[in-house]
Amino acid sequence: MLRVATIINTHGLKGECKLYIHTDQPQERFKKGNILYLQDGTKLEVISYREQKGFGYCKFVGVDTIEKAEALKTKEVFIKKSDLLKSEDEYYYYELVDCKVFNEQEEYLGKVSDILETGANLVLRIQDGKKSFLLPFVDAFLIDVDVEQKKITIKEMEGLR
Repeated sequence: MLRVATIINTHGLKGECKLYIHTDQPQERFKKGNILYLQDGTKLEVISYREQKGFGYCKFVGVDTIEKAEALKTKEVFIKKSDLLKSEDEYYYYELVDCKVFNEQEEYLGKVSDILETGANLVLRIQDGKKSFLLPFVDAFLIDVDVEQKKITIKEMEGLR
């Protein structure tokens, strides 16, 4: 299962939960009727979802009082991997994190330690020990991305690291 949010607080008196979002496409993940899960396997069915000031606010079936929402505070919310929709040349963050990065000469450059959203494109933080550099996740740098082998091969341009 993949973590999509953490319930960080309640909102109002009727069971709405305030979420810290850990996923892309939250509007899709928290669509009305979608089934989400807590770590212990408890199902949560989405009634409504909205965003405000960088946080998500969600109502779940059966969570209709502040007390029931309070009981969910600090819990992480998950989806099943089988519920993910994906097309070719698209990658989920969990697939890229910890991938080993090599240049065209098969020289090891480090592992993907973090993914940053810049608006224009994703940027991968490649870390090898205490050294790190940023790699734009764009076709100009990418030769091959093999998430099965956890390996990314890049065109290393002058000044990249």
